[in-house]
Amino acid sequence: MKEKLVLWWNEQASPRIKAAWMEFRLFVTSMFFVKNFSAMVGAVLLIIGLIFLWMKCYTHHGQSVQVQDYTNMTLKDATAKAKSRSFRIQVVDSIWRDGVEPNIVLEQNPKPFSRVKEKRTIYLTVTKNTAEEVLLPTLVGNYDYYQYQKKLINKGIYTTIKERIFDNKQAENTILHLFYKDEKITESGLKNGVRVPKGSTLEFVITERGGGSLQVPDFTCKQLSAAEFLISTLELNIGNIKPDVTVTDQTTAYVYNQKPDPGETIRVGEQIDLYITQELPMNCPPEGGGR
Repeated sequence: MKEKLVLWWNEQASPRIKAAWMEFRLFVTSMFFVKNFSAMVGAVLLIIGLIFLWMKCYTHHGQSVQVQDYTNMTLKDATAKAKSRSFRIQVVDSIWRDGVEPNIVLEQNPKPFSRVKEKRTIYLTVTKNTAEEVLLPTLVGNYDYYQYQKKLINKGIYTTIKERIFDNKQAENTILHLFYKDEKITESGLKNGVRVPKGSTLEFVITERGGGSLQVPDFTCKQLSAAEFLISTLELNIGNIKPDVTVTDQTTAYVYNQKPDPGETIRVGEQIDLYITQELPMNCPPEGGGR
């Protein structure tokens, strides 16, 4: 193929083609062309390099920072720690939590120990200073204490029995009236509308028609589901479930305290209040069973 091309060039190529080729060859091998072409290639490579360097700096290519766990910290401490890692803090929600001081971090996004770019904004949910007020439901259709208690628990209101009064005409556990901070609240008062802060405890006066008594077992160190099952088998009622700040899943939480205390004598049908925490308390057996 090369021989045919050489033969064609020597015998058939016109002088004009040969002259044009010679001029092109002289041009591309001249110092003028070589210098300018080299400068152009160098400029293109430099621009491409600068673009990649800028993109790497702008996006922090290949760089990430681990997010700390800010939950249970004060907002002030969380902000300081985040700043030291080049993060920004933004509070997106505040929730009142019973027994927890204000400005404690409850949740964060991104989640703890995830890896993100520097200067990322960390969104926090913290506890608020005051509890919002909730409207108490009326007693219409809710005269049974334990049925009414469930509605209050859903609103974040705790209950306790202040007094039981013998009454053989009304069903047992019928609500007669209730108290908030020693102020009596009647059925007519509830109809007019009564608001109390979330997390408040209401005291109830209810009816009784006799019944046996028993000693309160020890429910501490048990998972909540196991404690609830035992309470129901003893013909007792589950009262207030009070989680601490660590609880994220009540179904797997453990009981660390109870009211009434173990060994106290109570009537059948009384309520047991349970205080729960997410991890097995340190003074409990490793298996998490009862004492």
